[in-house]
Amino acid sequence: MIAAFDSYGVAFVGVPKCMSTSVLRSFYRLEHGAAFDRASFGGNIHRFYRQRLAGRVRAIEPPDLSGLAGLWLFTIIRDPIRRLLSVYTNRVLAHRDIAKALEKAPDATLEPMPAADTFFRDLAAYRAAVPSIRHHTDPFAQFLGPDLGRFDAVFQVEQASALQDQLTARLGQAFTLENEQRSTARLSFDDLSPEARAAILTHTQPDYELLAAYYSPESSLRRPLRA
Repeated sequence: MIAAFDSYGVAFVGVPKCMSTSVLRSFYRLEHGAAFDRASFGGNIHRFYRQRLAGRVRAIEPPDLSGLAGLWLFTIIRDPIRRLLSVYTNRVLAHRDIAKALEKAPDATLEPMPAADTFFRDLAAYRAAVPSIRHHTDPFAQFLGPDLGRFDAVFQVEQASALQDQLTARLGQAFTLENEQRSTARLSFDDLSPEARAAILTHTQPDYELLAAYYSPESSLRRPLRA
């Protein structure tokens, strides 16, 4: 997910489940003086900003950032395990992505509303069968590329206040992150079976390697991990 806010001299490269929608909604309100209206546009806010980049950025995933030269470029990252847990509570339970996709595939053998253990043990199969699950669980490098040094600023989701303060100073006007609707379901890493936990650690290993300056599985597992 890439968005350019040329009038502010800023560009954003987002990762699913890392506050991307909140950032886009907040910039849209700054640019247009009103909240984004999905119904009148005929699509979500990600599509709106993607269309604005047509012909300017040759590749979105992994990103080609040459078309954003001269803009202050930032991204937001999140603990990889927390991000994966959030995919289950939000995309599987709240949005029912798997159930909706499998309604169109009557011969599918996967559980349409899998328990968390089932989902993570069979993550490869769910990624192969459901495009939205694959998109939301793709590695960070798919969205950010292999080198975070290309970014002028990298914020962690835990630094939302610092993000707002820095953007406020850069834009010359108040920048407030809009609250994104959150899932009511909660899931803890410790609630999962050893097999499911092992599958999550295997899947997130490349993410921890890319984000090593910010997160590590060792430090993450020393505190409760919930989504």
